[in-house]
Amino acid sequence: MKRSVPFLTALLILAANGCVLPTFEHAVSTPESSFWDDKLCGEWVPITIGTNGTIKKDNQPVLIGHDPKNKGWTIIGSMRINAEHEIEHEIRHFLATRIGDDQFISIPMSEDENFFATPTTGKSDLPNNVKKYALGKYSYDVKTDRLGVRWVSPIKLKEAMQRGMLLGTITEETTERNGKKELKLKAIHVESTTKQLREFLKQYPDMIFEDTTEYLQRVAPKG
Repeated sequence: MKRSVPFLTALLILAANGCVLPTFEHAVSTPESSFWDDKLCGEWVPITIGTNGTIKKDNQPVLIGHDPKNKGWTIIGSMRINAEHEIEHEIRHFLATRIGDDQFISIPMSEDENFFATPTTGKSDLPNNVKKYALGKYSYDVKTDRLGVRWVSPIKLKEAMQRGMLLGTITEETTERNGKKELKLKAIHVESTTKQLREFLKQYPDMIFEDTTEYLQRVAPKG
């Protein structure tokens, strides 16, 4: 699968592989309560760190910066040459917020659980069109100049919801495996309010997130 906006690659891969993508009725912050994190700004490339410590860099950089026209929103964008040798650019918005010592991002999604098309195609991912969000937790390592992102685990989120810690709906279907019937998670959607999400994440900042981390490496300015 070709990457379009590498910062969101992990979520896109989940959707493409048929895995459950957790969605949220509300963002973890409103545009008014979000903040422009200067540590996010700059040029980045996705990297993969092997078990032996080797680092493989992607060849498609992305730019992250503040949206000057929409308070509280941050923009991530990329540019590439397509198969017809035409220049294409893609832009996505997201909200960044801090809760205690931890940072989180809320990414707008459409009704069909996909990322909104870029503004250049006539659609917007700004608040009046947003129906749901994806959620991630990020951190910046000043020593390595890397940005790490962890996405919500559907299994961990399901456990938290079953314990009554978050409100929402869990959709499962009966499947058969090795001659035995079992329930398979089909969809999971959190309906808790922004305030309730913030209170939960303040108490349990790591509970619902994957153990694996996706990394971006900052590109040093030339000259």
